[in-house]
Amino acid sequence: MYLYQFIVSSISALGFALVFQVPKKALVISSLNAGVGWLIYRLIINKTKSVYMATFLSAFVIALISEFCAKIFKHPALIFIVPGVINLCPGQAIYDTMKFFINNQSQAVLLSLFKTMAIAGAIAFGILLSSSFSSNLKHFRIRKTKRTNYLRIKK
Repeated sequence: MYLYQFIVSSISALGFALVFQVPKKALVISSLNAGVGWLIYRLIINKTKSVYMATFLSAFVIALISEFCAKIFKHPALIFIVPGVINLCPGQAIYDTMKFFINNQSQAVLLSLFKTMAIAGAIAFGILLSSSFSSNLKHFRIRKTKRTNYLRIKK
């Protein structure tokens, strides 16, 4: 079952990558990234039953893989992030929010809107955290042992 979901997720991300005009040599990688992200999402859903945690962690992993692939393929990370995250978008929650809004069910609208915003926030926070983690690693370097000793008194 997981293999089937991986394949379907990768194919759907490939379609979105074609719509967003992702460069040809990045098409397969970005779609495989989406498949891996979806597998992580499903595994965490099965373990924790938390949509928010699953969305956050899968978006974080998708963004980490995207940052890594961006360095290898010399493309912006966004080319790999957008098709990867598209399967995590809260389409059902948005649909439910609009349905409750049209049917004038104000309490259900607020609950569904909260769920939609929380899922979108989890995606955004996962990408943000991964991006900041990656940028911190770019500036990290091992310092040489040779340093200036400021405590030494010059004569």
